[in-house]
Amino acid sequence: MIYELRQYIPMPGKAEALSRRFRDSTLALFHKLGFKVVDFWETTDGSGELWYLMEWPTEAAMKSAWDGFKTNPDWVATKKVTEADGPLVQNIQSYPLRRAAYFKP
Repeated sequence: MIYELRQYIPMPGKAEALSRRFRDSTLALFHKLGFKVVDFWETTDGSGELWYLMEWPTEAAMKSAWDGFKTNPDWVATKKVTEADGPLVQNIQSYPLRRAAYFKP
């Protein structure tokens, strides 16, 4: 089991539109595709950054799932509509993680 911590930095002035896309479309598509979202956060500093944690069986499964997501017709259509006035995301970072063997929750 691995985890993936993802960070989204919105384009200036696009934080609300990015949150709306996740709320109204992206999270439902993740569920439909079997993506396991463990938790989801917004920063408290007003920057509009979004962070979320995904759970994957392996890094290969993670890569394959994201490759499929990028070409999924529902995602392509959603992205086209929500970015009609320009991109919503300035930068995305992905951090694959594994639990430290010495940590017991």
